[in-house]
Amino acid sequence: MKRKTVWRELRERALPKPDRLNKEEFPAYERTVEEDVLAVLTTGSTANLFYARATENVKEMLEVLKKCEDLEFLAKAVIYAREKGFTRTLPIAGLVEISRREPALFRKIADRICQNPHDWQQFIDICRSRTIRQGLGRSVKEVILKAIAGMSEYHAMKYPRAVEDMINISHPHESLNPRIIRYIKKKEHEGEQFRYLKILKTSENEDEIIQAITDGGLPYEVVTGSVKRMTPKIWERLLYQAPYFNLIRNLNNFGKNGVFDSMENLDYAVSRITDEKAIRQSRLFPFRFYIAYQMLEDFRGAERLRNALQVALEKSVANVPELDGKVAIASDVSGSMSSNLTGDYSVVQCCDLVGLFTGCLVKKCRDLPIVLPFEWDVREDIASQVYEKKTVMEIASCFSAWGGTSLSAPVEWLMRKREPVDYFIAFTDNEEWVGRSFIEAWTEYREIAPECRAYLVTLLPYRDYPVPPEMNDVHFIFGWSDAVLRYITTDPADQMREVMEIEI
Repeated sequence: MKRKTVWRELRERALPKPDRLNKEEFPAYERTVEEDVLAVLTTGSTANLFYARATENVKEMLEVLKKCEDLEFLAKAVIYAREKGFTRTLPIAGLVEISRREPALFRKIADRICQNPHDWQQFIDICRSRTIRQGLGRSVKEVILKAIAGMSEYHAMKYPRAVEDMINISHPHESLNPRIIRYIKKKEHEGEQFRYLKILKTSENEDEIIQAITDGGLPYEVVTGSVKRMTPKIWERLLYQAPYFNLIRNLNNFGKNGVFDSMENLDYAVSRITDEKAIRQSRLFPFRFYIAYQMLEDFRGAERLRNALQVALEKSVANVPELDGKVAIASDVSGSMSSNLTGDYSVVQCCDLVGLFTGCLVKKCRDLPIVLPFEWDVREDIASQVYEKKTVMEIASCFSAWGGTSLSAPVEWLMRKREPVDYFIAFTDNEEWVGRSFIEAWTEYREIAPECRAYLVTLLPYRDYPVPPEMNDVHFIFGWSDAVLRYITTDPADQMREVMEIEI
């Protein structure tokens, strides 16, 4: 036994020396600036996290963007995060950083990041905060003017305060887009959609209002904020006109207002929610279906809608290829996984996303994987529950956050069982602090499974890595979308490769 301890100590002394400490003062490593940038843009949360207050966290993330000297890479990463990672706030912050340093590059990519007035309002708010640049400047105002010139009545109605911000900042001449500017500044309803909106605001005739909603293609937010008295028939009209995400978000509103008392309406909603093309085009994170499922209240038809949301979640990851070989899934259920993903008012925590990703991956393994939820140690009780569940939603419900973080615990479990696997996949924030370090355990485990590759799917932007860049058998993947699962089943280098291949 003594001899084994000596050889282990010698092996561990030969490991690369850590060059930083993580949030728990545990040894960690730095990696490339490019990886840091990608981590921030695809997992950046503006919420109060377990290890960082919102202001501290945002300040650290902005420092990462400022340190990126390769502006072309930063621009590509910002576009990737917005278009393929489906994140919004940090890509917009990245665009502000680019506007400060390279106005010409900013002009080339601005409309790919700020896709509507709501995005521009956040861009303006970030500029006003003076955390990245001092004010807006001529080049920014010119691009905002261009956005106003091409703005539709639909966007002006849906985001009136954001458009007002854009107008107040850029001071356009009325001739730039007369109907939009006069609607915002003078409350005039000159355009076709604006005339339908005026009917909503002034009419008390239900049939006339419904006809205006239909003919004008008026959005949910505009209708509910303009009609003097909402009726069941008006709610019903909104159901059939709702975009996919709007439908998912407002199931309770439709249900509480009696829309699903009609079997025809309920059938339509179920069909729409489970439509594969609509799911694919919506580009929703898997956790959006989980939130809708968790938040659904009791009303007539609610059980069918719950089942539809489960089906939609399964279909949302249907394009992830199946994974061959023996797989171990290490799901972090430690206390730090209680962090909210998108903001302090978010109802989804990291542990929910861990559960969803675990469930998705369980369904995508050809052979039954080894599920290893961990905190201080491996939670075999949670693993037993997972094996009993049939759907992704049911598997996700098994997970909650508590305890310390031992990223080495699932590796130690595999060593004790002498279980060689082909893939070791962890969903985590990488903030280990209990037991041996991951790098020590992983190096020893490689003697049992020399061909095994590790994938650490990183869910929060702390940038404390448990292994250095030179360890090419451990890969990091960043993000919250189902794309991270696709990179596991194909090639982890694809994520960075996709960034580099983006055309500007």
